[in-house]
Amino acid sequence: MKDKAVIISAAVGTLLIGLIAGCEKSPTPEETRPVDWWEANADARAAKLEECKTQPKYIDATPNCKNASLAENNVKAAPKWGTEKGGIRTEPQFPAYP
Repeated sequence: MKDKAVIISAAVGTLLIGLIAGCEKSPTPEETRPVDWWEANADARAAKLEECKTQPKYIDATPNCKNASLAENNVKAAPKWGTEKGGIRTEPQFPAYP
């Protein structure tokens, strides 16, 4: 009987420790900034992208990470060829003639 009580208390203790360890504090929500804001603020965009890369488990899929990433793509793609509707931008595969 004593062995059964020890096994049950060990199982309950393990379960409680597992539940407590599994509870992670989520980051506080921040103001969502639009893509054009991230395009205009290069330093903030670089800092946010670095933060998104270093903590992907917590913030990689947040709206600000997505918008900063889109802004980075837009800024880098600006000198490249693209569609008027903001579609996929890439280097042309054929020579551009005027």
